[in-house]
Amino acid sequence: MKAWCGRLMHLPNDLKEMGVILSRVNKSCRTSSREHVNTTHTVSSISDREINSTTDSDHSSILPVLNKILYEPEELLVPALPEKAQVERGYITPQQVYNLLNAEEAHPALYDPYYILILDCRCADRYKENHVVTARAAVTIIHPELGCLISCIELQKYTIILLYAEEGCSPVGSVKAKADSPDLQRCFFQLSDLGMDPVILLGGFSAFSSMYPFLCTPRMVLLEPERHSLTIYPSEILEGALYQGSVSQASDYCIIKNLHITHVVNATANSPDAFPNTVSYLRLRLSDDAQQDLVEALPLASRFIKAALKAEPAGRVLVHCSMGRSRSSALTLAFLMEHRCWSLLHALRWLKERRACSAPNLNFLSQLLTYEEQLFGTRLTSLDDIRR
Repeated sequence: MKAWCGRLMHLPNDLKEMGVILSRVNKSCRTSSREHVNTTHTVSSISDREINSTTDSDHSSILPVLNKILYEPEELLVPALPEKAQVERGYITPQQVYNLLNAEEAHPALYDPYYILILDCRCADRYKENHVVTARAAVTIIHPELGCLISCIELQKYTIILLYAEEGCSPVGSVKAKADSPDLQRCFFQLSDLGMDPVILLGGFSAFSSMYPFLCTPRMVLLEPERHSLTIYPSEILEGALYQGSVSQASDYCIIKNLHITHVVNATANSPDAFPNTVSYLRLRLSDDAQQDLVEALPLASRFIKAALKAEPAGRVLVHCSMGRSRSSALTLAFLMEHRCWSLLHALRWLKERRACSAPNLNFLSQLLTYEEQLFGTRLTSLDDIRR
């Protein structure tokens, strides 16, 4: 067992199988906003009719009872399992790479120079023209003929080693893969022979740059001060549709523009809506504490997100609180449960695979368990399951 495998981190199941470490995170670094404020919600830049717009198949309703809002679905949901993309062993998807590059806990993981080693296995001219942010030309690390140019001990310091060619999705080691990207295949097996566990970007640079051009650059970004100048984006929960992050990310117009965000759920207690003239907001004034009641917020946020994603043209939604960990996670989970028909356990696993720092507080988890029972007519998840 390699020494670096013992670090504290959250791992997607498919990455665990390849021995890849998702991120260096320390659970003790988690912090939460504890301000006590008015917990009523307001809505900006969107009407009640727009919030409550539904399709014919949506039978949900929000009924006022004893000065509270009680969610009572007219038809109980049938539990479903998340469908995961079938990815060849040894590869990870562009979305997974996006979330790896933007992973954060106490601070962005990318600020650590030994978090991820990205090797561009294309020709030098293509690398100089444009490459994934923080990538190095593979020839500077692994020489096609001479082998490793840096020590194996140095390589072992990296949490993740990612390789990419221009394109590529054939099984590692196959005749087609060797023909399509011989330099990448050579590099992959050289690293493997040294005891590393490299992974390959599915679809190569072509696929990644078409989806995330703002995470590609002609500049070489290697040193720690240079890394601290990088923009860290919200986590992508549903590809090209639903994102979760912090108030600082929601206040960065560059992020809003690059991700094509059209709708924002603001779950902070005090932070104002940053771009009310260009983005539609659902304003929920929530506190991250043991007294906060989510009985109104969960179905309201869920409906708002659904309406945005079902619009013509389809919108893109960012859910945020102060740090993007507790309040925003509770709202995201409610949406995944109601509109993907996932149990709380499956929704939480899905979320943590894409945003490892997500951590709804115990009060929110308890209310989500109640919400699950309201949606499905029975409790599908136990508190012990989701506290592990």
